[in-house]
Amino acid sequence: MKKIIVTSILFVCSMVLALAQSTSDISESEFTIGVFGGLNIPQLTGGKGNPLSANWTTREGVALGFTLNWNISSNFAWRADILYSSEGGQRNGMQAFDAVLFNPQVPSGTYFYANYRNQSILNYLELPVMAKYSVPFGRASSLYVDFGPYVGFLLNAKEKTKGSSIVYADAAGTQAISIDPVSGQPVTASFNANTDIKDQINTLNFGLTGGVGFSQQLGFGLVFMDLRGAYGLTPVQHNSKNGSNHIGNLLISWGYSIPL
Repeated sequence: MKKIIVTSILFVCSMVLALAQSTSDISESEFTIGVFGGLNIPQLTGGKGNPLSANWTTREGVALGFTLNWNISSNFAWRADILYSSEGGQRNGMQAFDAVLFNPQVPSGTYFYANYRNQSILNYLELPVMAKYSVPFGRASSLYVDFGPYVGFLLNAKEKTKGSSIVYADAAGTQAISIDPVSGQPVTASFNANTDIKDQINTLNFGLTGGVGFSQQLGFGLVFMDLRGAYGLTPVQHNSKNGSNHIGNLLISWGYSIPL
């Protein structure tokens, strides 16, 4: 997957450089195309009281893509992106997990608790379409805001866990599940694993995205910086027994666009 992403970005960059040789004034162009990338800070939110959905915090991921702007006027444009976005969240410390994974004989819907590290990595290909309003200032600079819907296609999903812990029947950690009959001490279980969870995650994610940005004409194109937020309206988990979260993220990106 990483090779595909790198190859795609290099292809887009080559296309941009080729197009740049035949363009000169971006202010007169109806369309612009560009590449961008940056830091993605996603988080899983919500949960409807399900212990598997609780206590997720942010993780850092990468975002890479390219953008097309259709400039209707000096102030208004339509913007469409194709974006690779690494999202998800992480939980560290005492947390719930499906007890069936530890003991298949327990009733469905039972949760056990343990102290370990857990990282959920959800990688999407996202297609946002946004209305963009710009306010020019100076000779070659502008501030802008954009907002619109997006659809995300799940590429892959992994759950990486690490650590060892006593397994408890309660979140307070007072009732150990397994006791060594010889020593009389609680037994420690390993949580080191890298699990494919794609079949547990919804393939499509619809949401809303928007933010603010700054652009500056530089040479034959524009350098721009975005600060954008997004929130998925579709629950992440395919089955609510595995949790019921929504994905949100903050994207800080930099890019360069040229006229077509």
